[in-house]
Amino acid sequence: KMEKMTDLTLQQETPIRVLHRRSNAIREKVVHNMKVEREGMKDNIFKLLVSTSAGTYVKEFVHGDFSRTVPNIGSLLGCSSADILALDVEEVELAWPPGGKGV
Repeated sequence: KMEKMTDLTLQQETPIRVLHRRSNAIREKVVHNMKVEREGMKDNIFKLLVSTSAGTYVKEFVHGDFSRTVPNIGSLLGCSSADILALDVEEVELAWPPGGKGV
């Protein structure tokens, strides 16, 4: 179950959609936790709330970017593919100013 997975380490290659402006590299990112909401959804659709480390390519975590992000939602669910219908950033945790006490 995805909700039981915490601090999941991802290996993310630079996404194809940004290769024209970023160097190709493998970056280690972390999905700290996930929550699945299915209420009112069809069988193959769900809302996924994720908390990740800074710089995680969330879209690529979902669809895998041709296996350039491992693991991804498709591989975790044991299915061939997964995709996004909508993506919203609901919160950013950021201590500001840097080195300060925060807000």
